[in-house]
Amino acid sequence: MRHQGGNSPWIPKVRGILEGGMEPPAGCRVDQVHMISRHAERYPTVMAGIRMLELFQHLQAANLTLSGDLAFTDGWDFFIADPAQRFENVVATGPCAGTLEAFAAGVKLRTRYEHLLVEALATNMTSFWASDSLRVIETARYFGAGFFGIDWKEVARLHVIPETPDRGADTLTPGRTCLNYRFNVDEYGHDYGIRKLYEWREAYLPPIIKRLGKQNPDITFNEAEVYSMQEFCGFETIAKGSSRWCDVFTHEEWESFEYARDLLHYYRAGPGNPYSGAMGWLWLNATANLLLEGPGAGPLYLSFVHDGDIIPLLSALDLFPQVPDLPASHVMHNRTWRTSDIVPMGGRLIFERLACPAYQYCWDNADYGYPNHIYCSPPQDEYFVRINVNDGIVALPGCDTGPGSSCPLGEFVEMVKRRGLDLGDFRKVCGLEQDATEGIGFLHQ
Repeated sequence: MRHQGGNSPWIPKVRGILEGGMEPPAGCRVDQVHMISRHAERYPTVMAGIRMLELFQHLQAANLTLSGDLAFTDGWDFFIADPAQRFENVVATGPCAGTLEAFAAGVKLRTRYEHLLVEALATNMTSFWASDSLRVIETARYFGAGFFGIDWKEVARLHVIPETPDRGADTLTPGRTCLNYRFNVDEYGHDYGIRKLYEWREAYLPPIIKRLGKQNPDITFNEAEVYSMQEFCGFETIAKGSSRWCDVFTHEEWESFEYARDLLHYYRAGPGNPYSGAMGWLWLNATANLLLEGPGAGPLYLSFVHDGDIIPLLSALDLFPQVPDLPASHVMHNRTWRTSDIVPMGGRLIFERLACPAYQYCWDNADYGYPNHIYCSPPQDEYFVRINVNDGIVALPGCDTGPGSSCPLGEFVEMVKRRGLDLGDFRKVCGLEQDATEGIGFLHQ
């Protein structure tokens, strides 16, 4: 599942995480949390699903008993009974059901941040947010049942934010409102990643096609069909709990598929796309301002979106710097960018504000003959930002001098400001003629 590039059930991050687990550093407490989460486990999108159906129909039309790695297909049926009704939507059955994962995630975070939930309920600050997509909204609702309770609508309000261009600088789905990116006004728009994916597919898929052809000379497969075979592994596992398609390919071939998915996301919405950082900075900026305000602005901010909305945020934060850019000619095994680690189904990024005791200065008046009179400065807290990616704590490069390698809050806010200047104004980068700043602070609503 760690080679599915975002097509797997939720998995914890295990690479590049800090030791010590998720407990706050000694003496520190979490006083504010910001989470942005991908929707839970879903069926394939319409486009991917149609390709899978075409492959299934190709196998059926051949009317052959296949051999070798594809021998199992003789008794295999398409894994979705009513595709037209289920494509794009959250999976509601089986051990990997998205409904189950979303509810469980809510329970897990309620357990971890129950003290913040108590504060939010006491101050009537229990809003949470979802972009206007059915699978995103359903994820938020199931999460809400696990986090706030089965009657969550009585204590919390879910704000559904439209995924439309007229939202201007929408912090949840900036890719829909960045017009230059969305409509591919140059070679670096939304389709940039698809071109990189196809470039790598042309390199790694032909040997697989040749191997399967030797086993079954009476049927031929093209690149799209073999790529769909690999997609079957993750999506059928999500829907059914396991998939025989996972056994068709070697470990090296799975690494190649993972790399194909990494190229797609790295250049479509990640650090390899010049529009990415400016899009992701919107949410990062709004969140930095709220972290600076502290729990008085609300202890909990919980948002639900798509993978393509979380990845730009990572670019703006420069959390996983990838040098050099990923080549499309071969697998870069020592890369830092791995989509599977970041945005599996239900993948989530959490910013914790840590309140930690500041150093307390004490002195006496021994020089004046009063050695037993001890005086100390008033106790006070210092504040830090800690980042949790899929239940793994990660350090922010260049800002990790706080407790548990956290980032001092003041340094974090200044870093966000600098990144904003470096990445460029969203309106100019994205080609928005009107004033597009209205949506930048929507989290305050």
